[in-house]
Amino acid sequence: MNLFKIISELEKVDPEVMDRLTHRRSALSALGDISKKMALAAAPIAIGSAFNKAMGQNNLTSVNDVLNYALLLERLEYAFYDQALKATTLTAPLTGVARTAIETIRAHELAHVTLLTSALGSAAAPAPANFNFGTAFATYQSFLTFAQAFEDLGVRAYKGQATTIKTAGNPNNVLQTALQIHSVEARHAAHIRYMRRGATAGNQTTIMPWIVNAEANGAPAPVYGAGNPAATFPAENNIMQGGLTLTTGIGATYDPADVSAAFDEGLDNTTVTNIARSTVTF
Repeated sequence: MNLFKIISELEKVDPEVMDRLTHRRSALSALGDISKKMALAAAPIAIGSAFNKAMGQNNLTSVNDVLNYALLLERLEYAFYDQALKATTLTAPLTGVARTAIETIRAHELAHVTLLTSALGSAAAPAPANFNFGTAFATYQSFLTFAQAFEDLGVRAYKGQATTIKTAGNPNNVLQTALQIHSVEARHAAHIRYMRRGATAGNQTTIMPWIVNAEANGAPAPVYGAGNPAATFPAENNIMQGGLTLTTGIGATYDPADVSAAFDEGLDNTTVTNIARSTVTF
């Protein structure tokens, strides 16, 4: 690893990067210590060319900025599940194994909030006074639709920030910790999608546990659309990886739906924030 080259490239997008890294050294060290202690589920994630894309419209140029961005998303998700479990409109339909699953997901989100808050220390941004999810809890179906949107958006959000952390030199295994959270969010997304297939949620059996093309299944379409720039953050129906059109470019013919389902695409933070603010007041 050529550290001087990394710093040089980082300074091109953030002239004050050295000051930022110096001031945040203690917080990054804390994250490294915590990452060794946390019992978060680990999953092998291929960190290849997909994570080596340009920063695009991501305007988070320091690791602490990325961690505060992740903290905001985790706080949003925790508040969403916590309010759902307390909503009287969901008392009857959200029972049994379904309620247990949502309680487990809520506990995961709280663990993520605790990890990120502890890592940031005094650099942690204050929590919003409230998250207002509007009509999200009006019905069981609407609750699960919002849940799918938040989980799928969260997965894309984490992946979209991997380059920033990696470019900063991945101090104290921050990238590993971020990807461990990313994998858990992906499992949440898959489980919520399974729940939407159940009878209480309307027997929506065409919904798969993974994203096919850019099908929103009733969730806001921008969650599955392209970010900015689209060349760096393509929509979920992207069929090009590593410069190859995978439907025809690797010696066989594949269905676009299969190709799109085999990959998740990252999303820039500006697009993620705009999507979140279109459905949540905070």
